[in-house]
Amino acid sequence: MVPAKTGEEELKFNYMIILLLVTCHCILFLLLSYPVFAWIRSLLFRKSILKSELFIKPVSILIAGYKEDIYLRDKILSFLNNDEWIDGSEIIIVASGATDNTCRILDEFNFPEKITCLIFAGQMSKIESVNMAAGLARNEILVFSDCRQKMKKKSVSNLVQNFNDPEIGTVVATLEDPDHEGKGSFFRRILNFIAFCESRSGSSLNVYGALYAQRKSIFRKFPPDILFDDLFVVVSTLTQHKRLIQDKESVIYDVHFDSYYKGERIQRLARGLLLFLMEQNKLIQKLKYNDLFRFLFFKYVKLIIPLVLLMLTYCCFFLVLRAHSYLSIILFFSFLLPVLLIRKSRNILFLIIRINYHFMLMLFKFIFMHERSTGWEKLEVEK
Repeated sequence: MVPAKTGEEELKFNYMIILLLVTCHCILFLLLSYPVFAWIRSLLFRKSILKSELFIKPVSILIAGYKEDIYLRDKILSFLNNDEWIDGSEIIIVASGATDNTCRILDEFNFPEKITCLIFAGQMSKIESVNMAAGLARNEILVFSDCRQKMKKKSVSNLVQNFNDPEIGTVVATLEDPDHEGKGSFFRRILNFIAFCESRSGSSLNVYGALYAQRKSIFRKFPPDILFDDLFVVVSTLTQHKRLIQDKESVIYDVHFDSYYKGERIQRLARGLLLFLMEQNKLIQKLKYNDLFRFLFFKYVKLIIPLVLLMLTYCCFFLVLRAHSYLSIILFFSFLLPVLLIRKSRNILFLIIRINYHFMLMLFKFIFMHERSTGWEKLEVEK
């Protein structure tokens, strides 16, 4: 028989539950208020961006792909389009896992003054391919591009125009859903809003590998075993005291947010963040205190959301059950039911649950099963 708790023990336990509940609410409030924080900061510490349409410089477009032949022709044509091409530019393609079809496609573009192709039958990591392509680049501005995503016309020139500002080191395109005539995914709109606000106040912390540009003078070779090259670009740019901004007029279109973040990719995200923190901690420590705080908060605090939500759920149910109050139960479900009944809020809730589940699973694997792989499956989408 379990001995009953004394009044003092009961009081301490209740205080502990309340303290835990308040702590969880504070953490969630800070996370949810980050967009507001970024917006206020953009108003108080606004920095101009000296973008100029008169600033036109040739670029080196770097395309690294593994078995990307179904997208390769369209991608090359999009860069060679008259609205996109800047005289004096070059395209450097590193195609690994190449098939006969890949070779046939590349043979169609026999412009040695414009296109350089390196073809490998075996598999090569994206990091190796990008480092190789960057080493061959002749121009001062590098444009990094994946094969799969489509882009809005004049995206390259819009990226380049920002380099009129000598403080700008890296410029990132804006990521939108494929049905760009609509409003787009809720979370993607939030992320873009934060990136625009942070760009106005100094530097954004987002890089989309599908399309971004960087000064060759600040390019640093990616470490061979890195999982997220975009994290490295962020930290590398800021530690060289250059700004990283997101451009509204340069746009790429990818699959919907909720379709993109499937289980394996969510786990890869968590794994990549943890590996980067472990292996690049010396580089991260070189960030200014302001950038270091934002980087750790924006990129890593989200990893503890699953634990916070679990503790919050436990506390809520505990207090409801302890109260033995029908009113408490009614209030609890009166909040939950509208969320479940409204389709949009229900979809957002289920997406959050899915993301948090896979975050927790990856944290468990990383800590207890030493899951440290840098590989992942390619995202399969309909062309």
